[in-house]
Amino acid sequence: MLNTDIPEGHTLSVLVLSGTIEVNGQEIAREAQMVLLGRDGGGVIIEANNDAKLLVPTGPPIEGPVIAHGPFVMNTAEEINQAMRDF
Repeated sequence: MLNTDIPEGHTLSVLVLSGTIEVNGQEIAREAQMVLLGRDGGGVIIEANNDAKLLVPTGPPIEGPVIAHGPFVMNTAEEINQAMRDF
């Protein structure tokens, strides 16, 4: 079981790589599913119903535009093109 607090304004997502989990005693997620929590902050309880593997990224939201192409994520198309040239 994971019991943690998330700061207000942060985004928290839970990606289930394998197994099954229950989030805050309400939502069930299985392999290859994702749960996205609101930015209200507060406590989060994640309980595994079996041998689960999770990816749990959290942080403040990205302010500004986001552009993705292939493995590259930048703020503008020009930055994507430069990243591709640099690669």
